[in-house]
Amino acid sequence: MKWYPYGHDFGNAEMGGVTVINGRTVSLSVPTAFAKADISAMNSLGVKVDQSNTHTIRFYGEELAYSVGELALQQSIEVYHGRGDIQRYASRYSLRGLLTIASSLIPDPEFGLHVVTGLPAETYIKNLSLRNNIKAALDGKHVFTTDNGKTWRSVTIEVATVVMEGAGALIAYGDKSASKTTESAVIDIGGRTTDLYVARGQVPVAEYCKGKPLGVETATQMLIDTFENKYERPLSLLEAREIMYAYASNGEHNYPDISVYGKAVGSLELDRLAKEAVNQVGSEIVSFVAMVWRQSDRDAVAASFKPVLSIGGGVYYFYRVLKQRIPHLSRPDDPIHANALGYCTLAGRLLIRKVQANGVKA
Repeated sequence: MKWYPYGHDFGNAEMGGVTVINGRTVSLSVPTAFAKADISAMNSLGVKVDQSNTHTIRFYGEELAYSVGELALQQSIEVYHGRGDIQRYASRYSLRGLLTIASSLIPDPEFGLHVVTGLPAETYIKNLSLRNNIKAALDGKHVFTTDNGKTWRSVTIEVATVVMEGAGALIAYGDKSASKTTESAVIDIGGRTTDLYVARGQVPVAEYCKGKPLGVETATQMLIDTFENKYERPLSLLEAREIMYAYASNGEHNYPDISVYGKAVGSLELDRLAKEAVNQVGSEIVSFVAMVWRQSDRDAVAASFKPVLSIGGGVYYFYRVLKQRIPHLSRPDDPIHANALGYCTLAGRLLIRKVQANGVKA
């Protein structure tokens, strides 16, 4: 059985995975969404659950299958996303997400995963037992199907370690020549949260590692509220997401067709409303950063931290606002998978040690 290094990032809006296959780094992320799947009904509607871009998973010995990611959002009004539940990191849902993504990336019918995953800084610091619970929830041999029983696959998981979110990004993109006294920082903005991480050398500075419920979905909800107040017509969540997605694409995607009582709302107006929401939430994020890092001087926010990395899906919305206050802020090539890339790199190093010690095939 071949072993692969694997970085598992179980975010509350997106979950992602990174591994290395034949020397090439591969990655995938899908929305954090799970729903009980009625496979027969899906087949009747023409939904092919055995396709690589349509995710379902069922464990051997269980009758109940789950749809995952976009399919869950399309097929169910009520989905599990785990928001507000700290124990979700050590849940069966985290395992389902890990196996779904890993099996989409790795074609082997049987393989092993040497896993590194992460927790938000405050959760990591305050919940020591959760790290052990994660290992207990994910470790072991798992037999499952992603094509409604046509084939069964076997994956053995070994959680190598759990680190703070942000540490992964610094492993992947940090300054390799930095000294042990250099303080490096990460601003991780996701769908619902902004998490700050600062390390001196490779040691986290706990007082600077904080989180707050501010993210892309905060701005999305603000857009929904503003639109309804102005037009007396609510936006659906799907419409709001399409508007935000178009805003973040810098012209690569068109704004959706939105009308109020038969009259179209122009793309310039939708862009203005989205920009207003993003700028408002962005200013709140900047204030949060300045408060936590105790640098209230407008020109000194994060000046002593180098580098300061901006990662997560929120980069596509808030980077410009943050850059105005933190001129030396930088963004990696793949901000969405920045943490998972670092997790995978660390997993690879630990797997090499295991191979050297035990002769494991990797």
